[in-house]
Amino acid sequence: MPRSKVRLAFIKDNKARKNSFMKRKECLKNKLKELSILCSIEACVIMCSSYGLQLEMWPEDNTAFQNVLNAFLTNSPMERSKFLLKHDSYIKERISKIK
Repeated sequence: MPRSKVRLAFIKDNKARKNSFMKRKECLKNKLKELSILCSIEACVIMCSSYGLQLEMWPEDNTAFQNVLNAFLTNSPMERSKFLLKHDSYIKERISKIK
């Protein structure tokens, strides 16, 4: 059975927006964990939001996170840019898909 698409729209209710963010954040962490296990890769993510004062990292184990980050930083800037997804370009891409 095909999965229904998530409707992309701004959630006006602040409490509902925060709850949606928290659920999606945990889903993102779980998907990243699954991806790293199934594909036998190292991965990490850094998240920040207006709902918390601190950055959140995955994996939460600081040593594992540092290992992935250091492996990334040893690449040249040109190599690193291949792996970066900047939020502004992502948003523009998503908006163009909606139109």
